[in-house]
Amino acid sequence: MTVKVIPSRSIKAFRYRVFCLGQDLWNARDPISRANLALQLADAATTLARMEVQAAQPLHSVTSYSIPDVGHL
Repeated sequence: MTVKVIPSRSIKAFRYRVFCLGQDLWNARDPISRANLALQLADAATTLARMEVQAAQPLHSVTSYSIPDVGHL
């Protein structure tokens, strides 16, 4: 059996992190846990958004879509 390891700072890892945190937040019942999960989700989603913008930058020169500056997210 081969184990695949995703680098923790990769865009794929942040996609999984945002997905899992969203699921955990949806299922959490304790208000303190929900608050902590929401903060973690917001942090991970912000980082993912920046990474997605950076990943889309090479496409920006080819397409006419407007992509916001990474610093303004």
